[in-house]
This record gives sequence, C-alpha cells and structure tokens, in this order.
Amino acid sequence: MTDTRTPDKQSKRRSTVRHTRAIQRDRSKRSPSAPPDEKIVERLTEIVHPATLNQVAHFHRLGLRERILNLPVMVALVLSMIWRQIDQVSELVRLLRTEGLLWAEARQVSQQAVSLRLRTFPADLFRQILLTVLPLMQERWQERQRPLPTEVAWALAHYAEVLIHDGSTLDALLRKVGLLREAETNPLAGRMTALLDLGSHLPRQVWYEEDAQAHDQCFWPRIQKVLRAGSLLIFDLGYTNFSPIWRTTPNGWAFSNENVRASRLSCCSSI
Repeated sequence: MTDTRTPDKQSKRRSTVRHTRAIQRDRSKRSPSAPPDEKIVERLTEIVHPATLNQVAHFHRLGLRERILNLPVMVALVLSMIWRQIDQVSELVRLLRTEGLLWAEARQVSQQAVSLRLRTFPADLFRQILLTVLPLMQERWQERQRPLPTEVAWALAHYAEVLIHDGSTLDALLRKVGLLREAETNPLAGRMTALLDLGSHLPRQVWYEEDAQAHDQCFWPRIQKVLRAGSLLIFDLGYTNFSPIWRTTPNGWAFSNENVRASRLSCCSSI
C-alpha cells in the first residue's frame, strides 16, 4: 500500500544557543509592558538624563546633526526598549507618537527614520553614558542600609572585592531592516561578558566580542588586568581553565567555581 500522506514540512533549524531560544519563546508570549511607574521614570531621568546631556558635545564632534531623533531622544528610546521589552520598531514609534518615552515628549516620527537611526547611531555614545552612570549608582548603593545575605556580607568582609564574571551570546538580531532582510536566519549579535559586583549587582566592567562563537575563556586576559589583589572571583564552569589561574598566583586572588548543575559552590581556591 502506498503512503499518500504528505510529508511533514522540514522543521526550522533550532538555535544552538540555549538562552536565545528561551528569549525567543518568552518574546512570543509577552506583550509590551505598561509605562513604568512615575517614581521609576523620575529616578531614570535623574540619573541617566544628565549623563546624556554631558555627551551632546561628543555627539556633535562625531558629525551627527541635531535632528528630531537627537541624542537625548535616542537614549530614551533605547532605554524604553530594554525596560519595557519592546521588540518592534513600529510599536516603539507608536508609543513615541502617543505617549512619549521617559524624558522624550510625544512627537511625530516615521518608522523608517527610527530604523535608520538605530542602525547608524554610534554605540560608543551609549557606552560613555553607561560608564558615567555606573559610579553614581555604586555610590548610591553604598549609602543604603539594606541588609545583605549572610554569605555575601561575610565575603565582602573578608575580601577586597567580590565579583561575579559571566558572559552571554547576545540575542539574535531581528531581520527587519537593511541587508539582513534576505538572510535565511537571524544572525547572532556577538558575545558580551561582564564583571558584576556581588553586593550591588552593578557591572564593574563590560566587554564585547563581535565573534558570536567566541569561547568564554578568551576573556581571561581582560579579567586579569582589572582584578585587584585580595579579590574573590566567582565564575561558572565555562571559564574553567587552570592555566590563567596558576599564572596569577602572585596577585593574591581567590577563585570560586560555581557548579551550575549542582546549584552550589563546587570548589574554592585561594591563590
């Protein structure tokens, strides 16, 4: 007997990056969040907006013209995209037209203009704003009286600093604009890794690697350059490489390798 059933369509190739698949599933189920609370808007405006204005001169030195989508407006757009998890330019434009975003008042702009600005806007401007804001946020955290978990308080009392190191392949770029439209798959956006302060959860250092297939261990030389003597560094198994650890013996660092599967600290080596 002949099987007359039509063959199943070949399923799309699954992403090899686990966290990216999770983000894609989450995005398909999540609608854009409501506008942030007024107090949050006030705090973001108080901290980020002055740092943005300080970069306007650099904005002009780069030859960028003062348009409707100027530096303060673009920072408000990008920050809102992240905070409210807006993944469509059309939705971003609609919100800017009808509500305004953070300190950017409502204004008429086209989707094409926003898409072009997002593609060509220098990433270094956002990096400079971040580097300006982080020390201020760290100072504010130190002024708080909120109690820390017992383990964290003990570590902070016994080490010069306690840092967490982790990296991630950035979410796939959406094929919405420009040359990416004809691509068969969503290309990954590269790899980012960061050193986070265990107490404040704020980044101390952020690095970016354009190669999305780069291994976590390629960041070890950069990590070693910024660690202070007497530091405790926590990292996952992806960074396990004893060669750079033994080379740092004279610096007085401690390393803790977090076994993710066991959800516990599997070893701690004091160098």
